Amino acid sequence: MLPWWFWILLWTVLALATLLFLVLAGIRLFRGFMALAGDVGEAMDAVGTAMGADADPREYPAVADRMPSGVAALFQDPGTARELREDGKLRRITARRDARVQRKYRRGQPQRVADLELF
Repeated sequence: MLPWWFWILLWTVLALATLLFLVLAGIRLFRGFMALAGDVGEAMDAVGTAMGADADPREYPAVADRMPSGVAALFQDPGTARELREDGKLRRITARRDARVQRKYRRGQPQRVADLELF
């Protein structure tokens, strides 16, 4: 059987070793977190400069004429209503395509061949 002072010494050494391990692990964890925070800050700066606001004010397309709705649409000739719907649909598609082409041109992105209406 071992003397009583040996057990006190053993548990003291074990407790100090555990405390030393926890302190070193905490320091390493803190340094890793600070490095991560620095990298995140740099990434946010890079994204912020890439997504900076345009110097030019935004130009929104004019509001298109609306088709009749409600009671007025009920008493409209079906052929005329169909024609108005198709015309409005074509106008909206063209406006979206033009806006997409202009946006890609401003950003320097490649254009889709279908958007350029070459064929």
